[in-house]
Amino acid sequence: MKVLYLIVFIIGHDGAHDVTAMPVKACPSKVLTEKYYNEHQALGAFAQWAALCTTIDFSQPKKEI
Repeated sequence: MKVLYLIVFIIGHDGAHDVTAMPVKACPSKVLTEKYYNEHQALGAFAQWAALCTTIDFSQPKKEI
């Protein structure tokens, strides 16, 4: 089963990090994503961020005989 995911990495000012992954029907606009996170970064919400939209291929469980 293949699922499209948006993965967001956040690094706080204290070095703490957070990773959020959410299934999406389509990758969000790069321009809008950058605008959203850059604005929050400029307001001091966190130190750094990165985002990735990718397809994850989950394997199917094997049927036992």
